[in-house]
Amino acid sequence: MRETTMAEPERPVVSRSQKVVDYGSTIQTRTYAARAARQASFVLIESAQRYSKMSHNTLSPHESQDRWQRVEFFLNVLNQICIGFVTIYISYLTLRTGLEGTSLHAWLVTIGFSFFMAEGVMIHYGGNVLTHSYKRHTKTTIHWIVLTLGGCCGASGALIKMIQKGFSLHSTHGKLGFTAFVLCILAMTSGLSALFSARVKRLITPLLNKTFHNFLGFACFVIALVTQYYGYQTGYFTNRSETDFQILMKCLTLTSLVLSSYGPMKALYQKCENISRQF
Repeated sequence: MRETTMAEPERPVVSRSQKVVDYGSTIQTRTYAARAARQASFVLIESAQRYSKMSHNTLSPHESQDRWQRVEFFLNVLNQICIGFVTIYISYLTLRTGLEGTSLHAWLVTIGFSFFMAEGVMIHYGGNVLTHSYKRHTKTTIHWIVLTLGGCCGASGALIKMIQKGFSLHSTHGKLGFTAFVLCILAMTSGLSALFSARVKRLITPLLNKTFHNFLGFACFVIALVTQYYGYQTGYFTNRSETDFQILMKCLTLTSLVLSSYGPMKALYQKCENISRQF
C-alpha cells in the first residue's frame, strides 16, 4: 500500500490550445482574432450608417454647379426666343409699311436696343449658350462690335423721332427715349475710354473706368427697353395690332429685360466688390 503524501498545490495549465482558463487563475487570455473581429464589426456598422446618410441627403459641389448651369442655359435659350420674336415681328411690321418716318424709327430702335444691345450686354455672361465656349479676348471683340452697331442704330432711331417731333417730347415714351439717347451717347464715349484704359490710368484707374462704363451701358439698356414697352401703347402700334398682341409684346419685352439683366448685374456687383476692397 502506497504511502499518502501531501499533494502539491495545483498550477494552472496554460497552453496554446487551451480555450478556457481556470477562474482561479490570474492569467487572462484574449485571442487577437476575437478582438479584431469585435472591432471590425463595430467599424462596419458605423461606416454603413454614415455612408447612407451622405448619399441620400447631400450633393457634391460639382453636381450642384452643373445643375445651376443647366438652369442658366435654359433661361438664356428662353431669352433668345423672346429677343428673336420681338425683333422679327417689329421688322416684319415696319418693313411691310415701308421704312419711312415712324416705321424707320421703330425698326432702328428695335434692332439697336432690343437686339444688338441685349446680345451685347450678355456676351461675357457664362450662361450665354451662344458665346459660352469662346475665349475672353474673342468675347471682348464681339462685345465691342455688337454694342457699337446697337448704339449707332438705337441712337439714330431715337434722333430721327426727336427731329420729327421738333424735340418736343411730352409723353412718357418720348421722355424715356430721350434719356436712353443721352445715356447711349455717354456709354459709347465711356466705352472708348474703357478700351484705352491703360493709357488714361493716370486720371482714373482701369477698374473704376470699366465699372463706370458698365453702369452707363446697363442703365441705357434698361431705359431703352422700358421705352420699348411704352412704345407699344403709341398710335403707330395700336393701329396695327390687336390688344392681346400688344399685351404679348409687352410681356416678351419685360421678360427679355429681366433675363438679359442678370449677367450685367452680376458683373457690376463683382466690380463694386473689388472697388470696395481696394479703397
